[in-house]
Amino acid sequence: MGGVVVRPGDASVAAPFTSRAPSVRNMVDVLRQGRCTLLSALQNQQIMMLECIISAYTLSALSLEGGRSSDRQMMASSWLLSIAGMAFAFVSPIDKMSTVRPLSSLFHPAVFFSMLGQAAIHLGAMVCAVHLATQAMGPVKLREVLDFHKQQKMIRMGQLCKDGSAVPFPANTTNNGCPPDTDFADDWTAWALSMINTPFLPNLLNTVIWLVETAQMCAVTFVNYKGRPWMKGIMENHAFFFSSIAMIIMVAVAAWEVFPAANSLIHLAPFPDDGFRWKVMGLVFASVGGTLIWDRICIAVFAPEIMAAMVDNAKQTTWEDIMSLLRTAGKVLVCLLVYASGNPLIWFGAFWYYRKQKAEAQAKEAAAAAAAES
Repeated sequence: MGGVVVRPGDASVAAPFTSRAPSVRNMVDVLRQGRCTLLSALQNQQIMMLECIISAYTLSALSLEGGRSSDRQMMASSWLLSIAGMAFAFVSPIDKMSTVRPLSSLFHPAVFFSMLGQAAIHLGAMVCAVHLATQAMGPVKLREVLDFHKQQKMIRMGQLCKDGSAVPFPANTTNNGCPPDTDFADDWTAWALSMINTPFLPNLLNTVIWLVETAQMCAVTFVNYKGRPWMKGIMENHAFFFSSIAMIIMVAVAAWEVFPAANSLIHLAPFPDDGFRWKVMGLVFASVGGTLIWDRICIAVFAPEIMAAMVDNAKQTTWEDIMSLLRTAGKVLVCLLVYASGNPLIWFGAFWYYRKQKAEAQAKEAAAAAAAES
């Protein structure tokens, strides 16, 4: 050791595997956590790369036609995407360690070719969506969108007043010579409202791109989530499962204009006919279903042992797993109804009842575990 004195508490490469307990269980726990972390990092890299490719093409397609995304649309989709992202990031490993190791490199054929295929499917669907929308709008409507955004850009740069008139020259020091703006007060609340109420011209191109892009973002996280046998499966990760399903339902509801007021609120333009609507939803289903099938084919071809483990774990799904999902959905519904009541007393009472039920369930689990050990 060359005279180096090792004291109790000094770090070493063996530190994670040391324990006072007369068992090797801690080593198994470290390996389970390590595999979960490795897989989570790999999946996050896949998701970020695919989402960047989709976003880059979407922004390019809109910019080429002089359009842009609506702030309200981005807020509507980001809420569910953020829930899915947090549920994805905080996933935990399962209790039993699998004999199959997860993939550890982006350049493994199962991962590399899966990403290439997914990117091609998503971009192909988006290209078709842009072509459908531009054909349906025609050059006149596209020109209207371009002129509208040009005018808004000139207003932001101070070259036009909000009523569309030119800024007088020389401009005075009050509002650049434009008529006084009486729509908003000079406080932060009015500023936030002005950001939400930014003028936007709903158009078919923006609507189609938003619907397809939202579905593709959902597909990227849903398809590339490899749960069991290393981490909790999709049906066990309730927040991730419900946020993904809710996003697909939101796309379908918006496409079929079930709530016209909601579509108007997030700046969605109506579709010209049912045939066009089915074409757009076909692209949505192609993005979600096509990438899922392609990814599983790549795993089956290049990593058959992993595919076999995933199939075996899928076969172990029980009615209790489905009932657990339904119970979680019921809890979410009850929470929304309690919140919608607007009565703080009901909120505190419901929270107290929830804590009480949770404590009782934990006590029963602890008693069952103690009985099993004895």
